[in-house]
Amino acid sequence: MKFSFSMDSKLWRFFDYVGDMAALNLLFIVTCLPVVTIGAAVTALNSVLFKRKEKRTDDVKREYIRDFKANFKNSTIIWVIFLVFLFACGLNLVIVSKTDLAYRSQIMVGFGAVLAVMVMTVLYSFAVLARFENSWLDTVIKAFVIGILSFPYTLVIFLVLTAAVIASIQTYASIMAALAVWLLIGFALTGHLCSSMFYRAFRRFTRKEDLPEDTVDEAMYTLREQYRKEKMLKKQR
Repeated sequence: MKFSFSMDSKLWRFFDYVGDMAALNLLFIVTCLPVVTIGAAVTALNSVLFKRKEKRTDDVKREYIRDFKANFKNSTIIWVIFLVFLFACGLNLVIVSKTDLAYRSQIMVGFGAVLAVMVMTVLYSFAVLARFENSWLDTVIKAFVIGILSFPYTLVIFLVLTAAVIASIQTYASIMAALAVWLLIGFALTGHLCSSMFYRAFRRFTRKEDLPEDTVDEAMYTLREQYRKEKMLKKQR
């Protein structure tokens, strides 16, 4: 078996991918340490992964820092609101669990459903901020609508995140192994899988003029617009 070490070889592209993921993972961990900056960190991670998918960046470290700063304000506002909501939910759950209500189980299920919708909205909000320029309120509204209308992708994202957590906490050995993976590449790899779902979900709601000029998906959007026009003409007939 012969291996090619040229810059265009599959082996070199694999090493390049692993190196980028490791660098992004380290940057993500460092920028998440203050906790309040987690929103900006997730947004920056999504942004770099989107650009890397479209081959619009050669330096993931520089892009990550730039996107982290550019989206810091709106991302942090959304993240802080989410933290307050989590605190309020947790407080209400404690109160409900200690009371003898006839419909306590239904209330708990209701809280769970509301929490799931809130998590979905926040995850999509960070992805929307990474892809488009909006105010934080417009971002949240659009994230909620896209998340609901793109339910198959939303379900896959939840399954990926749930599977990653469950696989990490099975046994003591799995926790140790998972800790090493998360520290090395886990966050970036999980972000890569989720960002692919976000990317597909956004196609339905993105116009060609909203895209960067150098995006490789421009041809796809052109074909989609032609298909829409042909469909409209058929309806008019």
